[in-house]
Amino acid sequence: MSELQIILVYFSVITVTYLFVYPRFGGDNVKRLAWIDAGLMAAVLGVLAPFNWNEPNHYTFFQFNTSWWIYSILVSALIEAPLFFLYVRARGLGPAYREYMKSSLGMSTTANPESVKKQLSDTKWDGLRTKSALKFLVIGANLTIVVATIFFFNVGDNIWSSLMIVYIALLFIFWFLLRKAVRLIPDAPDKALDERLLQERNSTYHRAYQILVAISAVLAGALLGFSIAEDFENDEQIFNYVINLTWPQINAIFWLIYGYAFMLPHLVMAWRESKRLERQS
Repeated sequence: MSELQIILVYFSVITVTYLFVYPRFGGDNVKRLAWIDAGLMAAVLGVLAPFNWNEPNHYTFFQFNTSWWIYSILVSALIEAPLFFLYVRARGLGPAYREYMKSSLGMSTTANPESVKKQLSDTKWDGLRTKSALKFLVIGANLTIVVATIFFFNVGDNIWSSLMIVYIALLFIFWFLLRKAVRLIPDAPDKALDERLLQERNSTYHRAYQILVAISAVLAGALLGFSIAEDFENDEQIFNYVINLTWPQINAIFWLIYGYAFMLPHLVMAWRESKRLERQS
């Protein structure tokens, strides 16, 4: 397909979406709108894929060449941006969208007060809240991240790298179980917690921040150490460094940082709770 054809496809789909689909099925529910948008854009990519799968990277977006799917995403974003702005402004959804984006990106609480209150009195997941279960979740999550990071750094870009899907699935399973085990307290807004739980949540985040700083310092130190080692081995006084990373290695680094950034508060709280139960027994 040509660039113009892709533009026409997205222009048609996005126009119908904003004139008919969003008003009728999305309304003012920003979460539903986001899911509809993601579903429709994924569907369009799926329709375009058979026509462009083996095409070379000759699609030009302004001044650089790229693949058909990256070009499609960029074109859809460019076409949708003004319509999105008008839709949000017409319906007064600006504050709701800002709060939703903060929540989705982990920049604010990710659990609503009703969910937290329900979890605080919930007994369905009590099997995860025993001393041994909490320790298993914490140790298991850490071992999964460390072992997988080492594995994907050494496996190479081959069929074994497809196990990345299993690794990502395990990360989200551990994250889900940890959230249930600590009753969503690390994700809770202030108004859903009493003074004791609020203090515990804040203390947990302080400790998680310290650990994340330590992990970041180790990674940054490794990068600095690599550059210094390269300088000693290179006689030429040219401070240029080439780091060759495979796709599995890039994913290993990304999920190491991303996984800990999201799970650390839950890991810290779960470990503290296991120690508290151990002292009581």
